[in-house]
Amino acid sequence: MTDWYDGLSGVQQFLFVVALFSTLIFTFQFLLSMVGIGGDDMDGIPDEGLSLGDAFTIRNGVSFLMGFSWGGLMAISWGLEHVLIVGFIGVVIGSALVAFNMLLMFGMSKIRHQGNIRLENAIDQPARVSLKIPAGRSGVGKVTLSIQGRLKEFHAVTQGDALARNSSVRVTEVEGDQLVVEAE
Repeated sequence: MTDWYDGLSGVQQFLFVVALFSTLIFTFQFLLSMVGIGGDDMDGIPDEGLSLGDAFTIRNGVSFLMGFSWGGLMAISWGLEHVLIVGFIGVVIGSALVAFNMLLMFGMSKIRHQGNIRLENAIDQPARVSLKIPAGRSGVGKVTLSIQGRLKEFHAVTQGDALARNSSVRVTEVEGDQLVVEAE
């Protein structure tokens, strides 16, 4: 085995180590998700759907590394030897795996049953900030609140000062799937 590994070029050795490592982590993540361990509902899909921030996850990072490394090794097996070409093919295949993963998660978020939660019922309800909310609607944070007997997390903005994590807030209005809150 070591003779075979020693016979590989430096690029092939690097890609092979990354491929093995990322494939092992991916397999471990997959097995854990099959038995229901490892995250929130639908593997971390927020109740409000997917956003650009959801693209930067450990699962997508592992998927990218797996696609990059196996894609680079595949390009080398085709006879391509220039590092930039091999890297480009790896980036394309890694990005394709991430896009496929995001597409699957988006599809699952669309078919997931939400029950009969009406966000209008959250107005004037107390909530707790779970992810810091920037001031003056300059960004989105998250709040957790009990609505219709269920504890749920929602994206939220505020018109006032920034709201720190774990601070108490009150919902003032609903804009689509996003709550507008103010400090209590």
